[in-house]
Amino acid sequence: MIMGWIVGVNNMPFVDVTDVVLTKEKAQLDKDYANDPKVKLAIDQFEAECKLRKELAEARRDNNISQEKLKDLTGLTQQTISRIEANSEISPSLKILLKYVTAIGYELKLVKK
Repeated sequence: MIMGWIVGVNNMPFVDVTDVVLTKEKAQLDKDYANDPKVKLAIDQFEAECKLRKELAEARRDNNISQEKLKDLTGLTQQTISRIEANSEISPSLKILLKYVTAIGYELKLVKK
């Protein structure tokens, strides 16, 4: 949990509870839909997508590549790069994903579960 201060609003402290709220929501979903294979598959796919987006951004940063530099390397817009890395509803095409991955020095590989 992150503690911080809201500047300019009477110096009132705030607590970021995003992870706590999402964890509670996920726990409730897991409980409600534990026996529904379609819902479980959707949840698993969503979690895998979020994990991949996080790993892409971390790999880019680990290689000291800014979004601006990646933009120059790939020809993608900075907005597209940001959307790839954010947990947004927009999914990149395979072609765009390959441009991104190749430019940061990685390759895609299928691994059996």
